[in-house]
Amino acid sequence: METPIRIGVIGTGHLGKHHARILASMPGTQLVGVVDVNEAIGKPIADTYQVPFYRDFKSLDEKVDAVTVVVPTSLHYEVSKFFLQRNVHTFVEKPITKTLEEAHDLLKIAGDKQLTLQVGHIERFNAAMIRLQSLTEEPRFIECQRMGPFSKRISDVGVVLDLMIHDIDIVLSLVRSKIAHIDAVGIPVLTENEDIANAHILFENGCIANLTASRISDEVIRKLRIFEFDKYCSLDYVNQAITLRRRAEREEKIIKEELEIHKAEPLRLELEHFITCIREHKKPLVTIEDGKNALEVAMEILETIKAGWKNR
Repeated sequence: METPIRIGVIGTGHLGKHHARILASMPGTQLVGVVDVNEAIGKPIADTYQVPFYRDFKSLDEKVDAVTVVVPTSLHYEVSKFFLQRNVHTFVEKPITKTLEEAHDLLKIAGDKQLTLQVGHIERFNAAMIRLQSLTEEPRFIECQRMGPFSKRISDVGVVLDLMIHDIDIVLSLVRSKIAHIDAVGIPVLTENEDIANAHILFENGCIANLTASRISDEVIRKLRIFEFDKYCSLDYVNQAITLRRRAEREEKIIKEELEIHKAEPLRLELEHFITCIREHKKPLVTIEDGKNALEVAMEILETIKAGWKNR
């Protein structure tokens, strides 16, 4: 029988509480503690799963084999570096860090110590996205929409690093071509950062991606559309659904097909993958390099947006 991987969850807010729920019941893992600076939030989670509660993440030192880092982006680097330096496998939510320099440093530490460092780009584990990856051949135009109501829980970054970065990662994984040019606009509405943004990305192979993200919308929209020479796929992340439209052979008409998707909880699949990579010494589906590449594009989009503010 395999020895359980001792794992801790750092941050038990909106997403972290689900990390704790899943890891507490996952075969092959032992949830050994949860951490949150807010005892009123973290202690009930710890009590629910009958594990110790800590206010300081350093209290998990020498108690864990792996951790999941679900704290504000500004703290990703400090927390992740602490555990990587102590030979602890680390899962860190997106974006990997707030700066490229920090991402480079984590990449080096994890590489030198041969540790699993996985970035939490959850949409890669959406059942519909997994199916779409097998359908996509040569994207020519990609349209992404990611919108939702304002939430005070994300206050240290704007909508590009909060929401759009999901679609940046997906687009980079689908196109696999260097970027030739980026145009972007965005404006603050409720915060000091951009709350709605649009990016237009031209790739060297001719593909164009148009990404829109908003955290001031009434309804939740998470959609992706991919146009190729002979077909058009529309994906709904929320409902884990794909509609495929393609030209009928020898006929001038379009066939519409709703594809069958075997739905599953993306976060559970993502965390199971993390544990598997640790046990089998495999490279994660979303590597630190992927996280760094998505962050690099996001930072260029932000620079373009802010340059536009200066010219107003």
